[in-house]
Amino acid sequence: MRPSYLIPAAVLVALTLPACGNEAASTPTASSPTPSAQPATAHDAVPTPIPPGPAIPAFLDRARAVEKAVRAAGIPKPPEGIFLYSSRTPGLGFDTTVQKVAWGAGYVTFAPGVRLGSAGTTSIDFGGGSSVSVNVLDPRTALTEGIGETYDNCGHMAVPAAKCKLTITGASLKTADVDTSAGRATVPAWSFTVKGLSRPIVALAVSSAVLKPLVDPAPLPGLAPLDRNLLPIGRLTQADDNTLTFNLHHGKCDPDLQAHVLELEDMVIIGGSHSPVRGGCVDVGLSTPATVTLTEPLGDRAIISAGTGARLTVYPHLK
Repeated sequence: MRPSYLIPAAVLVALTLPACGNEAASTPTASSPTPSAQPATAHDAVPTPIPPGPAIPAFLDRARAVEKAVRAAGIPKPPEGIFLYSSRTPGLGFDTTVQKVAWGAGYVTFAPGVRLGSAGTTSIDFGGGSSVSVNVLDPRTALTEGIGETYDNCGHMAVPAAKCKLTITGASLKTADVDTSAGRATVPAWSFTVKGLSRPIVALAVSSAVLKPLVDPAPLPGLAPLDRNLLPIGRLTQADDNTLTFNLHHGKCDPDLQAHVLELEDMVIIGGSHSPVRGGCVDVGLSTPATVTLTEPLGDRAIISAGTGARLTVYPHLK
């Protein structure tokens, strides 16, 4: 039986948050995308662009179905709050497989008589000089949130169950630099020393209610699965007056990749496609940026995923 002082797991999820609003119907127009870029290989100094293409019938059919589903649910409003783009345990690393597996299982204990710092009030400081006052999580809660969702692999992968634990020997309040939807920020964080670990474990000392996790939106009700020749959308990384940049997920074998956009008066629906795959090959999942050009400035129009019907908000590319 595990000791009673084991830290429980807290679930940490990450992707985008939608909400709901209401808009009236509008008249659509379709526009063509500009070239986009695939991730560079070791031999590519410059990413290889995906050829642009007009909105194909399969995409237009999907976009019409998405428009109908969005109007039935109400156009989502932009999410509110500050969202965390970094890990809650920045710089996390381990010296051995046993340590990594123990962390993943949530088997983290505090040494008897260990002295922990106390919570209080401090601030999150942003690069532009602004700050937000926040309450500091106590060390145990911060560690629990940092562990997140667990998977017990102890006793497997040549990791003896009896040795599958990490022991915290001390904690001190420091700061960590993280990326957020409000820009780069310096955030209070607990630095934990761990028996047998050459580096500290750093866990943010701010509640997930303050630095919110990104949540993957579910497809809108009534939407059929995406056509096999259409591409799922990842992150929206840039939205200027007339251009949108986003990631498209695709296979290594998918030919004739294209990005598409359907413009409406109150929303812009984006997606992509490929030609049918012929022959056999080992498919590998890739994610490639694509940039589309709008015929009219974006303004306050919602950017909608053709895959899920969710509203997309900018998640900048972080180097």
